[in-house]
Amino acid sequence: MLLLLTLALLAGATCRAQNILGNKVGTYFYIHGEEQGDIKAIRIFYTLALHLKGIQLQFQDQWSDIEGLRSTRYEEFHLNDGEHVIKVLGSVGLCLNSLTFITNKGTEFSFGIKKGRRIVERGGPDQHLQTVNGVYSPICLQGMGFKWTYNTEKLPRKPTSQVALDRQWLDAGLILGTSGLLS
Repeated sequence: MLLLLTLALLAGATCRAQNILGNKVGTYFYIHGEEQGDIKAIRIFYTLALHLKGIQLQFQDQWSDIEGLRSTRYEEFHLNDGEHVIKVLGSVGLCLNSLTFITNKGTEFSFGIKKGRRIVERGGPDQHLQTVNGVYSPICLQGMGFKWTYNTEKLPRKPTSQVALDRQWLDAGLILGTSGLLS
């Protein structure tokens, strides 16, 4: 019975950590707060060697709990209104060494030192970062996963050329041909 319970606990931890990039061994975390709205800021805490030690996200005006470990060395990146993270780059060795967040406005912000095995993650078209999960050890962040969501704000598409404009008029039945108004 004890063996079955142990296997069930190990399988649960493995399932949760399947989408994590980097090392998957350590204490699992998931940052809650996405129900409050979009990510407005990201704060990363560092070890003395500048490995990533902890992470905190701000949703609207509320900061999440710190996941991983707190330190006095940290940096934060604030997103502007309408700005969303659409791609994450990083590097990992024994610890998560770096993360670079790229936004829909072309802004890039990097945390840590780029060294080790490279990781890349992005959502699909029209998606942005909703929250993160990962694992940490008593020393540093070990790996991270990214949860993506679809953008809710859609701008109306505008014709990009005269051909597109003519197609819209034709589809609306407003171009009558050579014997009509446009002859």
